[in-house]
Amino acid sequence: MIMNRPSSPTPTQLNALRTWIESLPGVSSGPHRFGGLEYTVDRLEFMHFHGQTHLDIRLSKTDQAEVLASDKAEPHLFAPQAGWVTLRIKSGEDVSRAMEVIKLAYDHASSVVNDHQKRRAGTK
Repeated sequence: MIMNRPSSPTPTQLNALRTWIESLPGVSSGPHRFGGLEYTVDRLEFMHFHGQTHLDIRLSKTDQAEVLASDKAEPHLFAPQAGWVTLRIKSGEDVSRAMEVIKLAYDHASSVVNDHQKRRAGTK
């Protein structure tokens, strides 16, 4: 019996993912301190790539629990206590799952930044 294996993500799909991340309002990218490429909102890192298909993504604790419970990602090896998860893109279908999880991380980081800015503005 031959089983259909999911196709690997194409370079076009991976480039589209990076382009989509960089199009999110306020996002900057740059080298990650442990190698790879990181993405930030107002200098707050919300995710990074190791290579082309290994993503580490920082979520709120609530989102992290939901993402792990639904098997959309796996626990981060070194910093799960800080909300980090690891997502591996093994097929083209995984790109849309990655976008969903990244959007959660982006929304959380944006909220943290906005809350911080409001607190600072209130203390002046």
